[in-house]
Amino acid sequence: MNLAHHREADRLTVSLMGRLDHETAPTLTQVVDHELDGVTELVLDFDGLEHVSSLGLRVLLAAQKRMHGIHGSLVVRNVNPAIATVFEITGFDRILEYERKPRRLSIDGLELIAKGGNGECFRVDEETVLKLYFNHIDDASASREKRLAKKAFVAGVPTAISYEVVVCGTRTGVLYEMINADTLSKYIERHVDHLEAVVDHYVGFCRQIHSIVPDQGAFPDAIDIACGHVEACDLFNAGQRAAILDRLHRTERRSTLIHWDLHPGNIMMQGDVPCLIDMGDMATGTPYFDLGPIRQILQFHAETGLCQKIIGLDNGIARRVWPMFVARYFNNPPPDELAAIEENVRFFQAIRNVLLYRSGTGGESMRARRKDMILQLLPREITQAPA
Repeated sequence: MNLAHHREADRLTVSLMGRLDHETAPTLTQVVDHELDGVTELVLDFDGLEHVSSLGLRVLLAAQKRMHGIHGSLVVRNVNPAIATVFEITGFDRILEYERKPRRLSIDGLELIAKGGNGECFRVDEETVLKLYFNHIDDASASREKRLAKKAFVAGVPTAISYEVVVCGTRTGVLYEMINADTLSKYIERHVDHLEAVVDHYVGFCRQIHSIVPDQGAFPDAIDIACGHVEACDLFNAGQRAAILDRLHRTERRSTLIHWDLHPGNIMMQGDVPCLIDMGDMATGTPYFDLGPIRQILQFHAETGLCQKIIGLDNGIARRVWPMFVARYFNNPPPDELAAIEENVRFFQAIRNVLLYRSGTGGESMRARRKDMILQLLPREITQAPA
């Protein structure tokens, strides 16, 4: 068996080729024993693996127990039909999270219905839509989104059914149930004469998401993810990095869900009923992880004239929505408390931009802008920390 592993922030991907049996299983065991420091997501890529023996299965089970012990996750990708049959015969399909090798799909002739920073959406038929990531996005993103979308649905998040991961040329994507709905952005514009009531509806939906407690270990911890990206980010000197990590470690850890991109463009309205989409970053943590990106869209991008381009919401309306939203989310606090809340929101807005900076979302020009944005959003005691 040939084995290669690649580390990116808190995720370790191990690619296996050949056979996982009594001769080769110790090699994987050695990686699990010595390479998991700071890892919260272990991905085993079986794309080149032909066979798994009983000893190989025991190594997989040991790896899963190890990841659960550190509140992380193990995912096995690109499982061929023969190995999937072994998982089913042995009952591993009930205890091991795995994904079959995706089928190939052509987008020739499909209608393009939406386009964003990470990919495009195509209408496959009257009941199915394809979310297809761009080539520059990590090829594990589609399988991660499919996995998290399924878990979110089971946990009680109002969302579309995710069917399967597919490959289109050199790009990967997820097939979803087609929802007969429009975005919350358009809903807000149609009901702008009753803006306060609509914002209350938006706040109520966000609180609903933030109250959901999924099964332990089903979703990654947002603090662990954020710390991994900060540690790997090239923007900070040693003092700045230490100060950011200290603040993140002092943040309350919560077992409730966050979406991490809960803006009005990712909420679909079926009549007056909201439904959440774009599930690839779901995690558990403080709601501030969601409030930062919401502020990014509704205030920063609205002020720079980009809100309408990004999520389809009029920039002027968006600027009115944010102060209503943050005040109502925190039950209309007095001005001094609201100022402290806004400062905390700015910090988590900066953290979200660190993740986006490292992913390359928006291309090189946006990446350069994010660098300045991050340093502007962080508090002075962090940006002026000595190296």
